[in-house]
Amino acid sequence: MNIPLLLQLRDAGGQFLGIDYLGMDRDRLGVEVAELEAFGVALEWHPYLGIAYRGHAERLCPDLIEWSLGTQHVGRRVAVWNRVASTNDLAARAAGSLANDGLVILAEEQTAGRGRRGRAWSAPAQSSVLMSVLLFPPAWLADPGWLTALGAVATAEVVEAWTGQPARIKWPNDVRVEGRKVAGILVERGLGAVLGIGLNVNITAADLPADLQESATSLQVLRVEPLDRSEVVRSLIRRIDAHYLNGLNGDDALLNACWRDRLELRGLRVQVQTTSEIIHGCLFDANLRHGLTLKTDQGDARQVPGAEVVSMARAEDAPISI
Repeated sequence: MNIPLLLQLRDAGGQFLGIDYLGMDRDRLGVEVAELEAFGVALEWHPYLGIAYRGHAERLCPDLIEWSLGTQHVGRRVAVWNRVASTNDLAARAAGSLANDGLVILAEEQTAGRGRRGRAWSAPAQSSVLMSVLLFPPAWLADPGWLTALGAVATAEVVEAWTGQPARIKWPNDVRVEGRKVAGILVERGLGAVLGIGLNVNITAADLPADLQESATSLQVLRVEPLDRSEVVRSLIRRIDAHYLNGLNGDDALLNACWRDRLELRGLRVQVQTTSEIIHGCLFDANLRHGLTLKTDQGDARQVPGAEVVSMARAEDAPISI
């Protein structure tokens, strides 16, 4: 597909571009435009004015996603499937070869998508970003908690960039806007690490199941218009790559700060269930390496290693400022 032509038409902001301006003879241009239209790009022909862009394709476009992506690690290869059981499963199968490090797998539809603790993750076909990234991280980055934070922070940054609204992280793996879930993260370990992300994009309020009407949202709901999912994917891959490279270079301070500052429960009274007890107190601080710091109801500071935390939820009491 002729991506430079697509971008030239799109960047004209809906204005007609003359055939002479586009720099191709009529026959060649006709072939290139027909290919764009066959993929689903909406274009308008005018016998005198030329061609105008009228809307993006509903399908994910691997050529557009890969075009001048500029990443160093994540997105070296991008594969788009129409219908799969689970993108995480496909990524795990690819872990038999180190050559697949940084592979991104996307699907238009999942029939057996899953979230944390085996919960189901479903979305209408061609509506969301269903993405898995295969990584072979060094030992100091192999912690599932660090990789989950990587996915959550990158996704939250993308949500903010596309909607202009603050995105928060509900510990440990949900991205939310105004208390409504817009994305979930699932990290699974095997021969490599698979970072799975499900992001609601072009889902209307009416598309949401009745039991999720009050607890879920999408980029389209937040922006009141459908988005080009291929461009959303590009921005997500770039942000994952940037944070991952910082980690590879031994500098994860930025990721830690972004994750901590986005935690919904920081500064609130919480209930933390660990592998051995339940603790009540104010979530004073959080660190990807050292865990949670609580000011307990008894008034003492308590540090809880992240590996020991089973669940964390807001207590019913009012917020405590810190």
